[in-house]
Amino acid sequence: MFTHSKRRFVQLAGLTIANRILPDWLRARPFSPPRDSGRKVIIVTFGGGVRYSETFSHEGLKNIPQLAKMRPEALFFTSCANAGVLSHFNSTASIITGNWQRVDDFGFQPPASPTLFEYYRKQTGVGPLDAWVIATNKSFSTMGAGSEREWGSPFGANVVLPKQLLLEAVDDVVKKTPQHGVANRDNVLRQLEAILNEGYEGVGWTIFKAGRQLDHHLRNTLTRGLIEFINGPEAPTSGDELTFFITREVMREFGPRLILVNFWDMDVAHWGSYSLYLQAITRTDRLTGMLWEEIRSNPNYKDKTTLLVLPELGRDGDLNTSSNGFLNHRSGDPSCRNVWLLALGAGITRGETDRPIQHIDVAATAAALLGVKTGAISGKPIREILKQAP
Repeated sequence: MFTHSKRRFVQLAGLTIANRILPDWLRARPFSPPRDSGRKVIIVTFGGGVRYSETFSHEGLKNIPQLAKMRPEALFFTSCANAGVLSHFNSTASIITGNWQRVDDFGFQPPASPTLFEYYRKQTGVGPLDAWVIATNKSFSTMGAGSEREWGSPFGANVVLPKQLLLEAVDDVVKKTPQHGVANRDNVLRQLEAILNEGYEGVGWTIFKAGRQLDHHLRNTLTRGLIEFINGPEAPTSGDELTFFITREVMREFGPRLILVNFWDMDVAHWGSYSLYLQAITRTDRLTGMLWEEIRSNPNYKDKTTLLVLPELGRDGDLNTSSNGFLNHRSGDPSCRNVWLLALGAGITRGETDRPIQHIDVAATAAALLGVKTGAISGKPIREILKQAP
């Protein structure tokens, strides 16, 4: 029986894999961030679902101190509607395609229409290092590109599932290098899978290959940073903390112009613990604040980045007698469908508006900020954001 804390176990996992997956030349690689002067867009989803009542209501502000601090610097949309399927994959896929999606919600099908990443890469000619999906939700492996033949993975985003990256690295060591001295390799993997399996999307953390695969150099570069992080003073204890770190590493190492960040710990609400749900909200709030600080301090992002933050969906209301309140997001009531959007950064004028917008408007808006066309999509550019863009 393992008695280590979660933080300590992940640290030990990092020590186990560090020297066996990273060549010396890569660990010694100097930091040389790319130079880029174009507009950048980062979309952050409060994945898993979060209600107004625990966030931007008067009573909920105590759960989001960082967003509350960011709000005076932002343009705040009080009404951002999810009118589509109230599931995780479809909700986020709708955000990044500009069309309401209705596909398999466990990532076994990609979005049915082209994504923002494909429009951006195909029209600008940039490589895959300039578009990324970094997700805590393990069913998002196919989120980087849609299924339309003339678009698809050749123009898609790099997709990184940080917990999967860690699991694959540990699996490579404990299964292939028995001489390392791990007493019970199967037990180690089972414990690690239990630590990582904090969500509710119904797909177990196992070793699988799906979606767009990172090339060897990218995988090693990110794993190098991950090892350093989990053995440092801020070693992660949740999937979202791993996601934040990988996002920051990608920003510093590659400087992409387009990133989707999916935080997802708050979906722990499905297990029925209101206190854990609130803790996850506050953690996601903290990590979003740290991401904003990185944007403001990183020369590759400072004064040229627009940050768009929104929940992928809400959760059922407490007054809905046919639902289980915060546990689920299937009733379709206003608490499920009506959320908010926070826009800040380059070209954003501070303020607040109650003009209704929709999730599908995000892709059209981000595309306009990046200077690309989206073709026939249902979403409309958000004029309040674009009218201030240089």
